[in-house]
Amino acid sequence: MNLNDLLKFNKIYIQCHDNPDADTIASGFALRQFFVDHGKEVVFFYSGKFEIQKSNLKLMLRELKIPVVYIKKDELPVLTEELLILADCQYCAGNVTGVDAQNVVVIDHHQLEMEENENCEIQSGMGSCSTVVWKLLSEAGYPVDEDTRIGTALYYGLYTDTNQFAELYNPLDMDMRESVSVNQSMIRQFRNANISRAELETAGVALIRNIYNGQYRYAIIKSAPCDPNILGVISDFLLQVDDVDTCVVYNELNDGIKLSVRSCIKEVRANELAEFLCEGIGSGGGHVEKAGGFISAKLYEEQYEGLHMEAYFSDRLNDYFENSEIIYAKTAEVDISDMELYQKKEMVLGFVR
Repeated sequence: MNLNDLLKFNKIYIQCHDNPDADTIASGFALRQFFVDHGKEVVFFYSGKFEIQKSNLKLMLRELKIPVVYIKKDELPVLTEELLILADCQYCAGNVTGVDAQNVVVIDHHQLEMEENENCEIQSGMGSCSTVVWKLLSEAGYPVDEDTRIGTALYYGLYTDTNQFAELYNPLDMDMRESVSVNQSMIRQFRNANISRAELETAGVALIRNIYNGQYRYAIIKSAPCDPNILGVISDFLLQVDDVDTCVVYNELNDGIKLSVRSCIKEVRANELAEFLCEGIGSGGGHVEKAGGFISAKLYEEQYEGLHMEAYFSDRLNDYFENSEIIYAKTAEVDISDMELYQKKEMVLGFVR
């Protein structure tokens, strides 16, 4: 994908996923600057049930002067001639409110959740969508490394999505980190404004009580209503306990249950587990180690009337561990006698002198 090919559109909508985090905000902001600098009319927005509440994100928006707006679901426009770009999410995925649009471009780094086409730039090997956007901007000839506001946003997006660079593996992520111009003073401000005192109390109370399964080494915690990102903070802390390999932290809202899933073992993929927990009653997904989901209260009541949520999560987790077959590719001996033979198509090779 080349961003210059999208300049044929005069009005562009750039959408973050619901409950935005630093990576989706940074990605959308950088894209917005590119199109604004090319004289385009741009609406940079997010939707969903909640407006941004998290302290560090409010500080990020204020200090970097990021003009992202919140649009309620019933006020979203129908786009016919305009272009819709999704940053850090995929069209019709469970973590983003759907917008009716004829022209859609997807820029993301999560596992593929849609039918891929020429209007998709989905790089699941990247640590952040910020890196994918930086790559596209660089390839389009845009001086992304010279703008400190954009550089600071992209740097912070990568920082938060790679657990403070602890999960930084892709060389391109490292290139982006070293190339952009960054205001390190702002980064320190953002880093040290992760939660408010009220959110600290919410997290502390939630951590006092948990359900623990020693056989499968998982923990479940119910939190009081809070910003969805705080569920992730609680999950990250819980996973640091020495005998917890997998955890689910959730809270109950008026219309359903928001959950955060974490895993630190290769046998459990957090995105797969989140999808399993929400199967048939909601939607879930994310990364191999970090994921989230939402369960519809209406669908839950229809299928599991009278079953307490803690019992539901315990039953589903036990089902997942007991009935999932784990195959280690290096040592597994699989019977292929009744499988169809895969044949590689011939590839024509040649060269031009």
